[in-house]
Amino acid sequence: MNPHAGENSSQDGTIVNHGRDEGRDTSVGDEGDDANELRFDEEARLIREQSHRPETD
Repeated sequence: MNPHAGENSSQDGTIVNHGRDEGRDTSVGDEGDDANELRFDEEARLIREQSHRPETD
């Protein structure tokens, strides 16, 4: 007999988010994935650089 029969058992499961704490994706990808990584790294660098510039008017 199922003890959860008739109950709302939506909270019974566990959500698993693989790799959430691993940081950067280190899996093997194709050339497009590599190009995206380079582009995103460059964009992040430019954003950091611009956020540290003094404002001038």
